[in-house]
Amino acid sequence: MKAGGSKLSKSILNNLEKNAQILVKSRKDLAKYSKDEVMIKGQIELEAEGFTKPLLYKSISELKRISVPLITRYTEIALKDNQNEEVTEEIQLLQHQILILEKAIQIKQKQNRQLSHNMERNFIDHPFISSSSPNEETLQKQRKKDGSLEVNKTGFRNMHYNNSNGKLLLPTDARNMLGIFKLWEQKGKSQSFEFTFNELLKCVQVEAIGGEYNNLFDSLSNLGQTSIVMEEFFDAEAKKRMRTKIHNPFQDMEIDRTTNTVSVMLSNNLHKNLLIGNVVPISISLFNDLASPTSRALYLILVNKAKDGDLMLDVEQLLPHLGLHSSEKSKAYSHMQRAFEELQSFDVIQSFDIVRKERRVPVQVRFIPSDWLLQADSMDNQLQFNTPTLLG
Repeated sequence: MKAGGSKLSKSILNNLEKNAQILVKSRKDLAKYSKDEVMIKGQIELEAEGFTKPLLYKSISELKRISVPLITRYTEIALKDNQNEEVTEEIQLLQHQILILEKAIQIKQKQNRQLSHNMERNFIDHPFISSSSPNEETLQKQRKKDGSLEVNKTGFRNMHYNNSNGKLLLPTDARNMLGIFKLWEQKGKSQSFEFTFNELLKCVQVEAIGGEYNNLFDSLSNLGQTSIVMEEFFDAEAKKRMRTKIHNPFQDMEIDRTTNTVSVMLSNNLHKNLLIGNVVPISISLFNDLASPTSRALYLILVNKAKDGDLMLDVEQLLPHLGLHSSEKSKAYSHMQRAFEELQSFDVIQSFDIVRKERRVPVQVRFIPSDWLLQADSMDNQLQFNTPTLLG
């Protein structure tokens, strides 16, 4: 069965159809030797799981979107009275395509609750990551003559930000930071280490296709060209907050595009805090599954706040912290609310309540973390130190 959609979706559908044919044949072969339907069903489901690997790079929403026309077509022909051999064969193929998709969604749902990566907390405490960037015209006005961008960013804790490339860091850059921190763990926790583009993409569960290498180069370049002053940097060793001096979180970063290899040196402050464990664990699978950049940025904030039991957020601090750039406040409020709604739909939070001034202007947001998020602290020792094997 062929369905409309993007080239990517068509590629997935072709893959599903090919593997469904294999499953149909396997079922027929098993039926020749056994009448035990429970055993046959178990074997087919196990084999179907083996075909999910390429689907695990896709979001749950994309997998569900692909399944809709398949389920619709299956229901449509299964209800027909004139069942001939051709129709029966199509029904069997559709059943097994849907089965592969269901297995992939189940695995993704499980992965979304695996605390797989660590984020150093100062980068969430301060507005290091923006959920959106102003348009190019606005950025041009903010850039200095040398093309660099230097701004004071406000939020829960304020910071001075400078990027030599004239860019703001976005959730994609946060994802790559999470990958670098993960590789730091895997490669021995030295202040200086090397990794390849492919290692990093695999670590953050992104398929190395299309222009991903170019996107990764741009992101790493932006991370390497960022220097900051955090007004309330938490020194985990001294157990106190202080104002940092100007420093690059990534003290040195060399990118070789010939071999697609990166050499990185972490700043002293960052390396020290990572070693001591001033981090919060997050699920990279869930981070990737969130559709909205605002939801991704908010996810990091809520995980961090939940760790401290701080479940009431001030909206006037939250909006600039997220970097919601909008000339109309109502649009920023709308983005914020939709992000909370998406995180609720992914069971990151049980509920949220927007407290409004005179029933109109949002002033605070109360949220209740989900049970599994509340258990995150006790699960720190269970952190998954390897990318899920199904993505290996």
